Amino acid sequence: MLLSERTGQAIEACYDAALAPELWPAALQRLGESLGAESCTFATGHAVDDPLHMPRSEGHEAFAELWIRNEPHAPDPHGSRRPCDRVRDRSYMLEEDVSDEHDRRTLPYYQETARPQAREWWAAGRFVVEGRDWCFPLYRSARRGPFTVAEAHYLVRVLPHLSRVIGIAGKLGWAAVASGVDMLGKLGVAAIVLDREGRACGVNGGAAALLGPDFCLVHGRPTTPDHAANRHLQAVVARSLLRGTGVATPPAIIPRDGAPWLYVEAMPVTRFGSDSFAAGRSVLILTDLTSASQRPERAFGAAFGLTPAETRLTDCIARGIGIDETAASLGIARETARSQLKAAFAKTGTRSQAALAALVGRLRS
Repeated sequence: MLLSERTGQAIEACYDAALAPELWPAALQRLGESLGAESCTFATGHAVDDPLHMPRSEGHEAFAELWIRNEPHAPDPHGSRRPCDRVRDRSYMLEEDVSDEHDRRTLPYYQETARPQAREWWAAGRFVVEGRDWCFPLYRSARRGPFTVAEAHYLVRVLPHLSRVIGIAGKLGWAAVASGVDMLGKLGVAAIVLDREGRACGVNGGAAALLGPDFCLVHGRPTTPDHAANRHLQAVVARSLLRGTGVATPPAIIPRDGAPWLYVEAMPVTRFGSDSFAAGRSVLILTDLTSASQRPERAFGAAFGLTPAETRLTDCIARGIGIDETAASLGIARETARSQLKAAFAKTGTRSQAALAALVGRLRS
């Protein structure tokens, strides 16, 4: 059975979206409607990636937002239940393969998520892209009834096109990430690209030079033998993978011989224009705090999260300048200087000007 002109045009729109990700919502809406759905999206079975990062059709937005809010207490059975034996060798699944009438009448997902958004009926096509399982779920309302086997067979004919589209989108997205990380390297910035599991999938020359016993990749994951620092590092990695959720990602400080050595912060890979299909999820930026190319006061401020004003004041104190003379040289009131010094004490774990100066001295040496 040939694809209809309507479906063919929708697939062409998806190829366009592979080049320009902002076109995905409209392209998917066209494709979903040509397949008898009211909305659609992509899924891989990844709890973080799918609801937050996968493109979805224009008509799927409100349903997706409700799904994300309700999933903790009203889990979607399409993802949490194993498919029945009769569908394991099929490229498609229907709602009846996952739920029965009693489920649809009683499970919280149907009552609190599907029914309020008129997305009671579901079908999905399953396909593989470069060894990774993908799913293309379709949704429609109860008034239109369940998806039929004939509609599912038609969906299966579309799946090879989706596999090629996603493959192209992934390659283009990765090219953008690789180019961005390479540019950082030319600017002297060490960077590691992490995939959605937190494993390194790209390391530029500057980052490779910093790998060693104090900071290394174990099974692809950034780690350090210092237990406290490693907890902070893993928190940076974990939070960096939650892009788009508003979760703050504080930096990690990696010690060497008891002194701060490496400053690790994260940035979203989307700054390089990557879309949802690229391998990269976040980028770790590494700063060697002991490098001669670093201004000592900047390195110290970066290591302990000091503000620029606190960094300037700390540098003066470290050079043996008293608080009154420091305030005068910086053009600030004495009380402001004392307040900044108190903040610097708190952030560095020191209690006196002498201890603060000694700490800066260790970093400079």
